[in-house]
Amino acid sequence: MRTKCCLLALVLTATVSAAPATAGDREFNQIVERLSTAYGKKPMPFMGLISFAARFAQPEGVTGMKLAIFDGVDPSLSPDPADFDAFVERVAGPDYSPMVRVRSNRDREQTYVYVRDAKSGYEMLVLSLEPSEAVVVKMHLNPKAMEAWLDEPVNHGKDWAPPSPNR
Repeated sequence: MRTKCCLLALVLTATVSAAPATAGDREFNQIVERLSTAYGKKPMPFMGLISFAARFAQPEGVTGMKLAIFDGVDPSLSPDPADFDAFVERVAGPDYSPMVRVRSNRDREQTYVYVRDAKSGYEMLVLSLEPSEAVVVKMHLNPKAMEAWLDEPVNHGKDWAPPSPNR
């Protein structure tokens, strides 16, 4: 019984701590709400808990990660690519700079990556829409850690790779 109470307290604390309702997440929240309306469903449950856990197990230089995943959506409900492109541009506003905007008419996939200067680093907003799923990620990037990763991606990647049998 005591173990169950401790586990319940931990889950409640994590859920409350990870609630994505801060004003600084306006872009993330608006995009998730727009997709929820288009798909007629909410993102996968417990994404707040996963974002909370990511505080302790994330690549060096990444903080404040928010994640929303829509899985198993009806492809016919996907937002119109041209309308959604204009919506994302409007939500991102002039503070964000588009790094990547790709739309595949053949595969009906859309990918957006926006970056803006933020307190002590950068904020990155990533959207990936496929016919039956969508992912929205917002994170804060430490510029020194990202620079180190860009200089030595293989060595930094080894730190996060699962152990191989030869290690």
